[in-house]
Amino acid sequence: MDSRSLAEQEKDIRDLLRRAERTPVKTSALRKDTLRRLIDLAHSPHSSLKVIAATNLKLFIRDFPELEDEAINAVYDLCEDPVSSVRIKGYAAIVDVSREQQKWVKRNADVLVQLLQSDEPEEVTFVKRALTQHLDMDPVVTLGVICDQIVPPDEPLDEEEQAIRERLRSLVLAFLAGEAKRSLVERHANTPDSPAEQVLVSNLFKAITKLPSEEIGVIVKDVLAPLPSFKPPSTRGKELLELLLAQARATLKSDLPSGGDDGTLDHTRPYLDLASFITIDSRLTQPYQLLRFYYTNLTPKLVLARLPENDQAFVLRGVARVFAVCDDPSSRAPPIGPAADVSKQAGAGWDKAEDAALRRQFIDVCSVLLQVFADMQSPDYRPWSACHTLLQGVVRVC
Repeated sequence: MDSRSLAEQEKDIRDLLRRAERTPVKTSALRKDTLRRLIDLAHSPHSSLKVIAATNLKLFIRDFPELEDEAINAVYDLCEDPVSSVRIKGYAAIVDVSREQQKWVKRNADVLVQLLQSDEPEEVTFVKRALTQHLDMDPVVTLGVICDQIVPPDEPLDEEEQAIRERLRSLVLAFLAGEAKRSLVERHANTPDSPAEQVLVSNLFKAITKLPSEEIGVIVKDVLAPLPSFKPPSTRGKELLELLLAQARATLKSDLPSGGDDGTLDHTRPYLDLASFITIDSRLTQPYQLLRFYYTNLTPKLVLARLPENDQAFVLRGVARVFAVCDDPSSRAPPIGPAADVSKQAGAGWDKAEDAALRRQFIDVCSVLLQVFADMQSPDYRPWSACHTLLQGVVRVC
């Protein structure tokens, strides 16, 4: 341990830094000794010396590859210092190192993601800022690191690991839906099929097949739907709808297993709600596939007879809402976009043949739904507004 006073140690390192900065040879012995001194100071008992180390390591780390690992580990140690002000300087030092050496972006982004778990709200703000800066430095690599924490691993985890993983995933999703949203929308995921957009979308689509519906809701509503790459004439919205309906189809098999026993739509409803969100509320794609799903899977008499009245009412409301959008002339306008996007518009706009086929089926579907409405025993469950919409639709179709 250095026996000199803190003031003497501060003067000594500042003098050393001044001499090193004036040295024209970047790989000189003096500069190398300065880097070693800064690495040592990262473990000093004095916070002020640690701060000096944190703010100056970036000046030397590039020039001495043999000391890189020691230097970056010193930065990580600063991020775990007992003193908050030192930790905050450590977070900034991570950004400095990544700017100096692009190869450290991936590892440093992973460290910052782990640091989102800090119990200090003020510090988390600095961590998020550093992570956003990494997004700007290398969006493809940083988004890959972030998404690694969202997509559940294939191998099983023990109970403690699972709990840690779930908490970190919720923090990462909150970051994407919050602090990172602007940079994603404006710069990194605003163009369909750009490298960063592909990394983000492909991983989040994969996560949708594995995560609970509550977290899928965050992904769909707060991360994917706001992206310009999901707006028509892009087919991203159609791809998302197909994925949600595939999940709804799978959960419906567990909600209503074969055998004819009564069931519920407890696990299926969240996916249909999200499908309604992207087709009706956000208009990211046409709703024909969703209406077809209702027709095929939920409106047959034998299916409705197995459902409780609250789920029957859900089906009536769902069909009414989706048909109303399909029946709205404004929703049939072809998507408008640059000529260069024409090849990407297939499936994104109004499908005249599908619309005609669904309208032909509408009368038969309504005859079943209106009978279910009439047979409901509890007046509280009767969706009067949906019934009115269905009757209006019958009049127009006929």
